Amino acid sequence: MKYSEAEKRIKALSSKYDIKMNDGDLTVNYKNTLVAWVKSDERYLFFNDEDCFKKIPFSNKLYMILSELAITPLGERVEAKKYYVKIFDGGLGYLNIDISTGNMMADSAYESGGYKTKFTDKEIEQLKQRDDIPLDWNKIHLEEAK
Repeated sequence: MKYSEAEKRIKALSSKYDIKMNDGDLTVNYKNTLVAWVKSDERYLFFNDEDCFKKIPFSNKLYMILSELAITPLGERVEAKKYYVKIFDGGLGYLNIDISTGNMMADSAYESGGYKTKFTDKEIEQLKQRDDIPLDWNKIHLEEAK
């Protein structure tokens, strides 16, 4: 499970949960009280304040979400960085891949309408292997996608 998925699932339990990343650890507060945290540098380990934890709503579901996150290998918890592939200068100089056909075009960095504009390192390496994308990858600039 990714940290982002855990955060989404916890927030769906109650709007009173506040999730933060502190020193790499995922912390869960309920009404401004720390109730649990998952260590980012150890697998299978998370902590909770039992006195607080047993009083909060959906504590069993929260426990299951945090348990699933804690058993996830450390390297699989973080989203892979994504990049825009800048083909040439200007607002329309970004690589766009049509999701349904796989065809490429240059356009804006905005991802919509069935076009992919953000790519992981692995996806970029796969694009470099494609003969139908005639780019000089030595001249391409990568911009980190936010």
